Amino acid sequence: MSKNLVRIEGINAVMAEKLSFEGIKTIEQVTTTNLNEFCSILDLDIPSAEKIIKSAEDLLLEEEPEKVPPDQELTSKYSMKTTAKRDMDENEEKNT
Repeated sequence: MSKNLVRIEGINAVMAEKLSFEGIKTIEQVTTTNLNEFCSILDLDIPSAEKIIKSAEDLLLEEEPEKVPPDQELTSKYSMKTTAKRDMDENEEKNT
């Protein structure tokens, strides 16, 4: 799950903060949010919102899955250090 909303073309830090405040914290969530709700949160017209949502969809398509040999299964896509950092960040988000 991609969390950095400013990676989406058309989304700046202020917009990302507004979306996050409304519970939209991932690129995936941007692509599934109701269009009218999205427009309302960011005070956008429909064509602008559609362009941003399309950019988010394109970004997700660009993200290539991990390459694992056919006879093996991916057990984790994170190192132990990355997992611990992610868990700390998520706990910090819950506490704020």
